[in-house]
Amino acid sequence: MNRPIAISLSPNTERDDVMLALKTLFSPFKWNDDKEVELLEQEFAQVFGNGYKAVAVNSGRSAQYLILKALGLGKGSEVALQAFTCVAAPNSVFWSGATPRYIDIDESYNISPDDLRKKINNKTRAVIVQNTFGISANIPEIKNICISNKLVLIEDCAHCLGTTFKGKPLGTFGDVAFFSFGRDKTISSVFGGIVLCSDRNLYNKIKSLRNKLKRPPTLWTLQQLFHPIAFSLILPTYNSGIGKIILFALQKAGLLSRAVYKEEKMGDRPSIFPTKMPGGLAILARKQLTKLRKFVSHRKTISKLYSSSLKKTGLIFPPHSAEDSLLRFPIRHKKAGELFKKAKRNGILLGDWYKGTIMPAVDLSLVGYHGDCPNAELFSETTINLPTYPSLTRDDVLKVIKLVKKWLNTQ
Repeated sequence: MNRPIAISLSPNTERDDVMLALKTLFSPFKWNDDKEVELLEQEFAQVFGNGYKAVAVNSGRSAQYLILKALGLGKGSEVALQAFTCVAAPNSVFWSGATPRYIDIDESYNISPDDLRKKINNKTRAVIVQNTFGISANIPEIKNICISNKLVLIEDCAHCLGTTFKGKPLGTFGDVAFFSFGRDKTISSVFGGIVLCSDRNLYNKIKSLRNKLKRPPTLWTLQQLFHPIAFSLILPTYNSGIGKIILFALQKAGLLSRAVYKEEKMGDRPSIFPTKMPGGLAILARKQLTKLRKFVSHRKTISKLYSSSLKKTGLIFPPHSAEDSLLRFPIRHKKAGELFKKAKRNGILLGDWYKGTIMPAVDLSLVGYHGDCPNAELFSETTINLPTYPSLTRDDVLKVIKLVKKWLNTQ
């Protein structure tokens, strides 16, 4: 039985990750081993060079929240961020007491410098730049805007670990950055996040806040450790239907958690955020970190194949460079939703980041969005993501390309 082409079903997990998760699951004394977290922080910071320090927590949104709290951004402060994003981004702003100020995007799927200039005001205190899909935003221009207006520049690097801009890693251009180790990010520990900064005072504040956090419940840690193991059983039988049944049953039984909680979709905060990063998940993240170069190289190779094979099809690609490591390869078409359904009928699960602004919020008014970002709305209706994940083979990529071309010929 073959693993399906599935962009979001534990895409990073390899056999050695499964074995490590199994070993850690049966070593409960490791679940809250702070030494493993410290080692992850040291090893992660070393990726970016001297002077950088890292602080690990249980998710990317927890990392963003701690940054905002450490900066003192609360009631009366606005934080600028793009509207083409996950609900976790503005939620962390609300949790801090501040208010999100939604900015439109440009052709790169990233925050538009022109719209940013128009919308910042005397309440704006910080800008969060997303680097969507691993595509570099217009960092020089956005940084100049921040300097001119005395705004803190926060890099959201949830999608872009491994991407560089003019030879310099993303995450090192702003005042502070955060990364995600979520289940379908560049490297994965199912849940997890980390703050990166070089400012010693800010680092100490963030670390102090982190040290005061509670540990996540034991059941939550168990759920995450079980995730790679469960999907090693689900994926080989997914296309036959058996895997889907197993997945549904495990979620129903509470043995697997979802990537976005029900409360988050309503603009609320689940009690799990923010909490400390368990040592057990740090073990998984450390293993994945050793594969970073391999993963980045693989994604770049696949992106080149998509670009060369689909460049004359009429699909719209974002501007991107050879330095970008694309977490997903986005394409735009006016009937993107139909292509998504066509692929699904053929056993290929493509990505729908983001099929709406502030996804997957159930009511945009609950997250303070009132429809002033037309590009974000247009792109959400016309964008579909092609997979680039580590276990994707060349034959898989050619199968995706063939399906896309065949579908385009019927339009």
